[in-house]
Order: sequence, then C-alpha cells, then structure tokens
Amino acid sequence: MGNLAKRLISASVLGSVVILGIIYLPPQILKVFVAAITGLASWEALNLLSKKGVNLSPVLGGFLGFVFSLLVLNHLWLLAVFLIFLYSFYLAAKKWNLDILTLTTFGLVYTVFFVSSLGLLIDIDKNLLFVLFATVWTGDTAAYLVGKAIGKHKLSPKISPNKTWEGAIGSFLASVLAGGVVAYWLGFKTFLPAIFLVAILMQIGDLFESFIKRHVGVKDSSNLIPGHGGILDRIDGLIFASATFVVYNNLYHLLLK
Repeated sequence: MGNLAKRLISASVLGSVVILGIIYLPPQILKVFVAAITGLASWEALNLLSKKGVNLSPVLGGFLGFVFSLLVLNHLWLLAVFLIFLYSFYLAAKKWNLDILTLTTFGLVYTVFFVSSLGLLIDIDKNLLFVLFATVWTGDTAAYLVGKAIGKHKLSPKISPNKTWEGAIGSFLASVLAGGVVAYWLGFKTFLPAIFLVAILMQIGDLFESFIKRHVGVKDSSNLIPGHGGILDRIDGLIFASATFVVYNNLYHLLLK
C-alpha cells in the first residue's frame, strides 16, 4: 500500500473517531482523551529531544504529561507549571546536567499546554472544535495538494524542504474559507478574526515541530500513525491553532468587560 493511501485511510479513520467523539462523548470524557493525547505527545517530544544525547526519561515524562494535562484542563495552570519545573530540576540535579533541565522543561511545556488547549476549547463550547478542525484540516489538505501541483518557491528549505509559498498561500485561503463557512454556520461569527490568525499560526506550528525534527535528525516524531508518523506530526499545526482560539476567546471577553 502506498504512503498516500495510508495517509488517506489513517486520516479518514482518525477524523471519523474525532467527530463522533465530539458529538457523543460527555465533556469530561473528551478531556481525558485530550490528556491521553497529551501524554503521547509528551513521550514523543521527550524521545525526540533525547536524541540530543541526554536521557530525558520519555516514558515517565509521557505519563506525567497526561497528569499535568489533567491539571491544566481543571484550570490548575500554576500547579502544572510548578510541577513541571520541579520534575525537570529533579532529573537535572540527579545527573548534574543543565541540558536535562532545559530540554525536559521545554518538552513538557510545549506539549502539556499546547495540546491541552484542545480540551480548554470544550469549556468554551465543544462545537468550536468543528470550526477548528475545518480550518486546520482543510488548510493542511490544500497545502499538500497545491504544493504538489504548482509549488516552486521554497517557504523554509532549511526547516521543511517540501513546503512552498504556493502551498502556504493555498492553505491560508482554504483555511479562511472553510473555517469561516463552518463558523458562520454554527453561530461563531465572533471567531472570524481568529480564523485569519489560525490560518497563519497553524503553519508556524508545523514549522516549529519540523525545526525540532531537523535538529535531531529524524523525519517523523514516531511511527504511531501509519502514513503520518507520530501524534505530533498529525497535530503540530492543530495545537497552535487551538491555543490561538483559546487566547482569542480570553482576550475577546476581557476587552468586553
């Protein structure tokens, strides 16, 4: 089976599971699911960063990523940050290695807070997830198709050699169109400005993860998802987009007060 076929099958299965989960699962169960995804993402991130020559205990870090995500999803932000720093310091002091402190802290903060933002959207309105997925998934698909068809000018060859400006522009336009239509249809017209930001920042999220992979010399964050690589490979842009929605919502209501 070719890689494209694997990608299409994996995307179809995962997309169906996610959509059905949003529709039928209670919010608290959805949050536990998000925390589980966070744990896997934490394991992947720490496993990637361990390739810099330091042992970051990826398995334990993945479990703690799950626990810390549950804290964030119950709005215990400061406790989660505090525990991440304590855990990172414990590992670093035991090995007397500053790299362990910085890399563990970075890996956990990156995954725990960005991935958990998916669960925070549930507290706002779980139907916002449909707007998010429409924006990101359509943009990802357009970037791939447009880049393959007419892509000639490299966007960031050092970070991601296959990405082109043509693909990025196609992704932006498709994201704005799809996200805007779904937002309008579901009654989230106030989020239309956020969709423009997401159409840009989701692509930066993709480059962010690619930057890490280039530095450690790997193509995929893991091989958990056939045709797609790992969890982080599948959600790198999505988690930046989700965090943008959460921040936008907070600022919107703060300015209205």
